[in-house]
Formats: sequence, C-alpha cells, structure tokens
Amino acid sequence: MAATDSAERAALSRSGRRPVAAVRRARLFRRVGKHVEQVAKRCFSSALAAVIPMRANESLDAVHDVARVLLVRPNFRIGNTLMTAPLVHALAKRFAGASIEMLAADTTAPLLERLPLGAVHVVSRRFVLRPWEFVRLFRMLRRRRFDVAVDGGMGSFSGPLFALLAGARHRIGWTGAGDRFLTVRLESARGDHVYDSAPALARQLGQSCADRPIYEVSAREVAEAETELAKTSVYCDGAVRPFIALFVGGHLAKRWPVECWIRLASELARCKARYLLFAGPEEADVALRLEASRQRVVSPCGLRAFAALLARATLVVTPDTGALHLSVALGKATVALMREERSLRFRPRGACDVTLLRPNVADVLQALMRHSEWPTVSTCRHDVAPAMIGVDS
Repeated sequence: MAATDSAERAALSRSGRRPVAAVRRARLFRRVGKHVEQVAKRCFSSALAAVIPMRANESLDAVHDVARVLLVRPNFRIGNTLMTAPLVHALAKRFAGASIEMLAADTTAPLLERLPLGAVHVVSRRFVLRPWEFVRLFRMLRRRRFDVAVDGGMGSFSGPLFALLAGARHRIGWTGAGDRFLTVRLESARGDHVYDSAPALARQLGQSCADRPIYEVSAREVAEAETELAKTSVYCDGAVRPFIALFVGGHLAKRWPVECWIRLASELARCKARYLLFAGPEEADVALRLEASRQRVVSPCGLRAFAALLARATLVVTPDTGALHLSVALGKATVALMREERSLRFRPRGACDVTLLRPNVADVLQALMRHSEWPTVSTCRHDVAPAMIGVDS
C-alpha cells in the first residue's frame, strides 16, 4: 500500500491516470478480462495437450533424495498467498534438511519475508509486456535444479505448468487443470472452507500445518507502527489505546458502500469508540470521499507496514478481501462483511470472529457493541441497542 495524503490524491484526481485506473477497476472490464483469461487458458491447455503426453502417475514414496524444493504459488492476491504460507512449514518437515524456496507474485512476496525460505522468486504482470524477463526467470530456476516442485494452488493450472517450466524432477499437486504437468497427482481433498486446503495437502504429505493463514510481524515493524499510531487519535497518555480498524477496500463487487462506512464511523464516534479507517492505493477514490466527510484515513506505505498497524488493532472490520485474511493471520478478532453467499467459504472462524452477510450499518454496529472486546474500545455500554443511538435499520 502506498502512502497517499490528501494533496497527493487530489493531484492524482487531476492527472490523466485516474480515468485509466477507473476503467481498469470497472466491473465490466474485470469480467471481460476474466473471460478472456479463461478462454486463453483453455486454448493454451489444449495446445499443450497435443505436445505434452500425460505421464503415468508416480507414487509419493518414489520421491526421495530431495535437496531443493520449490513451492509454486504465483498469485497476486493477498489472501491466496497467506493461505499457502502454512505449507512452507509442512514441506520443511517432510523434506528435512532440504532448501525450501518459493515462486510467488511480486506484489505479495513481502508477505513471505519471515518464513523459513531459502529464497523467494517472483513473477510479475509486467512479464506480459516483457516476455524476455519471464524466460530469464525460468532459465534461472532451471539452473537451480529443483528436486521437487509443489503446486501451492492445489488444483491450479499455472502452478503445475510453472513447476514443469522450472525443470523440477518431481512435480506434486492435486488433480485438476494442470494434471499433465504433474508427476505425482494426489486426489483433491478440497473442503467447504478454503482454510482446510493447506492442512489437507500437508496430511497427504504425512505432515501437519496451521488451519488458517499465518504471518509474523518483526520487532522493527512493531516499533514503526507505534510511531505512526502516535500521530493518530488512538494514541492517548503516552500509549496506543485499544481501537477498531476499519478497512474500506476490497474488490469492487465485495466492497461495502462508502456511505455505510461514513455512517458507521459517525456512530462509532457518537459511542466514543476509538477507531481508524484504513485504505490502500486502489481505494484512493473512497479515501477522498471519506476525507470529504471529515474522516481521517490512514494509507500505510506497503503491505508489511499495513500488517504491523493492523496487528495493534483490537477489532478489525473488513469486507471479504486480503485484509480479512491478514487479520486472521495476525490473530485479530475479525468482523467480516460479506456481500455474497459464496464468500462464506472465506469467512473467519475463530472463537471471537463474526461474519455478517449483506449487513447494514445497524447490523455492524450491533455486532461490535455485543462483542466481548467492545468495553476495551468504547465507553458506551454494550447493551445499548443501535436504534437508540440513531442508526437506521
């Protein structure tokens, strides 16, 4: 997330880049792009099927003498990267003494910094315009002579394909779109919740791992977060007080309306609750509207800086987006605002977590006021009904 203050956002609004960004984020543009991507994958898969035969399936027991392992998850979404992270520990146990490396996306690679990885290699969207960089990356990976590559996408197309391109001797993954690129095809054990996939694959490898995303904040990042929070309203009497983090971003179809965020923030202020609004670079337009309503918005500089700030929150309110999974990975009590039933597969499921489907402002405020952490973030009694403090139902 890039740090963007009001002046910078205003400059961005005046520049010619803003209309282009708006087109890129438009729902129709994304749907067309997704459809084109799916058609391209089917065509590419059909072409490869004509030249790459389906190999006989190897037994996992045949995988031995492993010195170097590549976990493949070149995904640009925060949540998908965090959900794959537990597999690093499972692979380190399965292949004890081997160097574990990972192929990830450049935008989400910072999330992997404190994992026990020998190296992190990255793919980038710019490879579309610079294919020679794509070729250079995989030539380098082939020189590393990986004994094993594991598809962290668990049934994906790109994971097994990239494992093949990396030249790994054994390529392990769930049955799915990339079957012909794998040498060890394991039966898919996908569950009702996305957090169940990594533990299921770990069990097939004879190991175990966390059944939720994992992430670790460094001591330096904690100190830097404290310095930033000292500039905000949650800092009082020389310390950061318990507060609610409100993340206003997410993919367009999953966002909560900005008018609802404005009303929720106003009601939290009426309840004398401590809160901070957070936005990323893709939510510059939302941040402008919030600031126009006299709400201060925090725009952290980078993913890890955002994570460190989120780690200091007592409660996190967020739509179904990367911030939700980051909050879960940090062990924060999370209130998830889901716009679609299919998003329930991604819901937080901790003892202190709450999931709301298509909520209005009253629903969210009521969930917060009934939460066990409410007395720590507000002086308003938790048994006061939202309707009594001016929230429409």
